[in-house]
Amino acid sequence: MGRKDISDEDCYATTYVVQFINTVSCAAYVYLGARGIANTRRHGKDSVIILGHAMLIAVGLGSVAYHATIKYTGQMLDEASMLYATATIIYGAFTVTIGEAGRRKLSILVSIAIFAVSVIHYCLSIERMFRLFFTSLVFVGFLQCVWLLSTRISDPVALKGMKQLAFYGFVSYVSGIFVWSMDTAYCAELLQFRDKLGMPLGFLSEGHGWWHILTGFGVYYYVVFIEYLRLCIPTPSESNQKKRGATLIWPSIFSLPRVELIHEKSK
Repeated sequence: MGRKDISDEDCYATTYVVQFINTVSCAAYVYLGARGIANTRRHGKDSVIILGHAMLIAVGLGSVAYHATIKYTGQMLDEASMLYATATIIYGAFTVTIGEAGRRKLSILVSIAIFAVSVIHYCLSIERMFRLFFTSLVFVGFLQCVWLLSTRISDPVALKGMKQLAFYGFVSYVSGIFVWSMDTAYCAELLQFRDKLGMPLGFLSEGHGWWHILTGFGVYYYVVFIEYLRLCIPTPSESNQKKRGATLIWPSIFSLPRVELIHEKSK
């Protein structure tokens, strides 16, 4: 994500923050990540899910580092945090059905790959390679989730809840991409519109700020989705010992979904 991809005026709210709305809207990532950690700790200590929510907070902080300064290092922190957050979610999806030894090997493999891409991207700034790798990670994670849903989930109630999470996560994320694309395509027109409308109403037309909010919700939904999967599918070490049940708590689309462990019993 480069400076040319953002339709925004610099330092119009304060001289201390280059892109005010794009910086303030990063609070969505931090808030959602903190809520996710609190929800997960209610029923257990799944370190992978807690790390996934923590990475969402890291995305917010990395994005602040970029939008508040528009420095190259800030941009790298912003993009690296997105990469690490995605890798954490994928790790959570792939380790549902493998044992402890397989998890260690996968964690080493993923860590090396992500670190190598981060260093190469920082040193060479090959934007096309970074975006291709990032998109590939998202696609691989999507395929794994589809496979798990179709082969490992038999409970119709759980399946319905997971599909809802996946749907709203997809809609939120794609909506964020669409808004950002429109913000980039019509940058000049939006700047003129904001000048005529004035502030603070002009803030509402900050497309990249909406990208932060919408993608924040999208990632949150998917982390909860992975958490639901991990609670409903026993790992190889658990399969002969106990059976766990989980339920999705989601009163309305205007509330944040969370997962609760409802029982744990020996076979």
